[in-house]
Amino acid sequence: MGMTSAPSSNGLLTSCYSFRFSSAVPPMFTLLSFVSPSPSSFSSSSAKKARHLKLGAAGIIPRASAEGGPGPGPVELIEDSKFVPLNAEDPKYGPPALLFLGFELEEATKIKQLLKDMDGEFLEVIYCTEGMIDRPLWEAVQTRQQDLRRIKIAKQLPRICFLSGLSGEEMMMFIDAFSETGLEPAAFAALVPNSADKPLHELMEEIMGDHEMLTGNRAGPE
Repeated sequence: MGMTSAPSSNGLLTSCYSFRFSSAVPPMFTLLSFVSPSPSSFSSSSAKKARHLKLGAAGIIPRASAEGGPGPGPVELIEDSKFVPLNAEDPKYGPPALLFLGFELEEATKIKQLLKDMDGEFLEVIYCTEGMIDRPLWEAVQTRQQDLRRIKIAKQLPRICFLSGLSGEEMMMFIDAFSETGLEPAAFAALVPNSADKPLHELMEEIMGDHEMLTGNRAGPE
């Protein structure tokens, strides 16, 4: 399990928590948070818009030393990790969709505007309903919701966005752009083959457990 960091377009440090099982264990999911993008196949215009972030996405911030300063190598948060970082070269998997848990209906306007700006309107925007909680992730990302106002959105869920049908590079680009929309932060998880048949509630618990553990480790003393 690793954390990579890079300066964002607004000068703040952004971080990416990447979870991917090693070759010895089938991949379960990739959990991300605020990663700087590289230009991707969303569109040539969006690639130009993100070009100033390319170098930040390509580099890995050195490991922090015992004194708190930089040192060689990527940051490793947990010893004996079974996870490896997300790569920009990771292939697409699943239908083109974004599945949102714990988001409010009013946020859909900003999400759809973001996709429009990135020429990403081919992505289906799906809100998690109560009926999806016990269903496999694969079924959930296949859902079509013609009118979000007519569905009963599941309440009191952690804020998670599952990304499906995007390459690693495209996911990086989307997440960095999301962080600039003014929307509340969320955990981002990529659909991979070994997570497809697991129920949402199980994945949700695993993702948030790891996310909280990492953010707890990252936090400094009060």
